[in-house]
Amino acid sequence: MKSFLLVMVLMAACPIAVSAVDDSEAGVPVSPLKRYSGGAGFGAMMSLNGELQDVSHQFLIVSFVNSYQVRERIALFFDVDWLIPNYNVGADIGVDFVGVAGEFHPFAGIGFGARHIDGEGDFGDNFGPSFTAHVGFTLDLADNLAVRMRLPYHVVLNERRDHFAGVDIAFLFSSRFKKVGKLNYN
Repeated sequence: MKSFLLVMVLMAACPIAVSAVDDSEAGVPVSPLKRYSGGAGFGAMMSLNGELQDVSHQFLIVSFVNSYQVRERIALFFDVDWLIPNYNVGADIGVDFVGVAGEFHPFAGIGFGARHIDGEGDFGDNFGPSFTAHVGFTLDLADNLAVRMRLPYHVVLNERRDHFAGVDIAFLFSSRFKKVGKLNYN
């Protein structure tokens, strides 16, 4: 009985020595079992060129946001935005590079898309391809809910060469199995 108690005390005092970690899985990439998250967001954008300031100095942005986790530190995004006031719509697709894994995920991303910024002139003068770059973070609030905050910068290659920057916040909903990881041996 004394040897049993001695073993139990040693196991309690040295949990690292008795851990059941398989060293053969060290360094193997992990991806979530459920990869998709989607939700809605809002924010504010500020126009950075004079012609766009004629439309509005500031815009309220309402977004439908999507995220698809490719690897542990790489995610694809697809966002559809509406900038208020007027008929200012756009969509972006791109990649986010996640800094660290855990509850708090800082990231940086780049993407491209298309936008229409309402203004004087024909539809073709106000429509053009767009490019975006952003930094931000995602904070997991629950197993299936996260909040994302970004500082995006957008450039639209339309007649005016519109560009704007701001801040947006989104709430992403996912499956409850998002934190269950699977090993990728490929």
